[in-house]
Amino acid sequence: MNEGPIDMESELDCAQMGAIVRPLSLGTIVVSGKDRVSWLNGMVTCEVAKKTSGDAAYGLIVSKAGKIQTELYALFGEEDVWLGVYESRAADIATELDRHLIMEEAELEVLEPAPAWLLALGPRAKAAAHAAREAGARAGLSTRGGLPAAIVAAPASALEATIDAITSSAAPSMIATPQGWERIRVEHGIPEFGIDFDDTNYPQEASLERDAVSFTKGCYLGQETVFMLENRGHVKKRLVQLLAVGDVSPGDKIALPDGTEIGKVTSRALRSPRQHLALGWVKYKQAKAETEVVIGDAKATVTHLLEVKGE
Repeated sequence: MNEGPIDMESELDCAQMGAIVRPLSLGTIVVSGKDRVSWLNGMVTCEVAKKTSGDAAYGLIVSKAGKIQTELYALFGEEDVWLGVYESRAADIATELDRHLIMEEAELEVLEPAPAWLLALGPRAKAAAHAAREAGARAGLSTRGGLPAAIVAAPASALEATIDAITSSAAPSMIATPQGWERIRVEHGIPEFGIDFDDTNYPQEASLERDAVSFTKGCYLGQETVFMLENRGHVKKRLVQLLAVGDVSPGDKIALPDGTEIGKVTSRALRSPRQHLALGWVKYKQAKAETEVVIGDAKATVTHLLEVKGE
């Protein structure tokens, strides 16, 4: 395992050339039974119908009204599926999912003690996943923020060996510091639950549809609202990435040049001595690249990364 002080540029290099490793605070729900995959496909926003052992998926579980209940990290095994969901909500989510088991041959269980979940983000994610499996963990491939991502779940007994295997096999690779991860996720438009969005938001508001939602799969819980917002309407606000010249902070108001308030900053990261990247909410009409705004004394523009497309 890499040790000692690490500068932020080294962490950025890992995300761009190797794999940056981020621990995830997730509880684990185990789904077993012969109907586990087909049933799960009707519960989540991502397409999992054809997933087999060794595969992974990133998606969401939404309410009947289409609001985000949890992000979902899924790892498919020979006889079951491990679902990584928000740790504080694992029991409640398992109970809610169980209500939707009718005739299917599937069973749910909250796994205790839970394995440690990791996200290895970067172009060497495939090597990270292979190394993790060799070390005794479950692992599979997905994407986050436009980058390849290895989703890993390691039992406590294999955690240290798993991290060592990933950081040596997917070099340049290291465990992200909180400051480094903040820069990386803001740079790549990866929103954080409880900071950039919560359970009052739709996937499209949080700009999660690019990674987490299939609009071509069949029905799932909450699908009607999510589909309608995408194809027959739109949300009222959207999380976007902003490039600001000057200092900005979470909570700062975002306004048009004429002073009309349109949103607020939720996250920010220093890009250069004079520039900050930020994530923030703006009204839907302003969620387009090159839209000019002001944040306090700083001038900013909406970037192309999370902009509204096709409007």
